[in-house]
Amino acid sequence: MLEQAYFQMYETEMIGGEVGRAFHFLERASKGKGFYSKISLVLLEALKNKSEPEEIEKKIMSIEGEEGEKKAIYLRFLYSVNRYDVAFPKYDSKRCNDK
Repeated sequence: MLEQAYFQMYETEMIGGEVGRAFHFLERASKGKGFYSKISLVLLEALKNKSEPEEIEKKIMSIEGEEGEKKAIYLRFLYSVNRYDVAFPKYDSKRCNDK
């Protein structure tokens, strides 16, 4: 049950640009056994291995769950990765090329 709370905290931090904290919450969410745990594992793998967007979407959509929610999770992830130019674990907290 906590995996959903950790996943929501991950999304809040990721959209806000706090990638280090988001990664921490994603790791915590991945330790469960439910829907959000499975999604978290896919997103962790994507952050660590720099997977292609199509591959990430395919893996997320293959997980059992509501299609709309899975698509929304994927789009928020994609937005955050592109917006903050995430190359985890080398992320340096610089947002949008701010100097």
